[in-house]
Amino acid sequence: MRKRIRDARLSVEQILEARLRYADGEQELSKLARDYRVHREVIKRVVLGESHKHLPMPPERPW
Repeated sequence: MRKRIRDARLSVEQILEARLRYADGEQELSKLARDYRVHREVIKRVVLGESHKHLPMPPERPW
């Protein structure tokens, strides 16, 4: 039996934390999605700034 992905939205704090984790190099979207219990596409749109555009993105990192 598959685990249910929660239907609730991410909180502002979770969105900002996910964006920071992604910017810091944690770029495995499947793992981030599991951690926040949302679909991979949801976390992808969040960390890339395609959704919740009113919330700040982390500064660009010069790699």
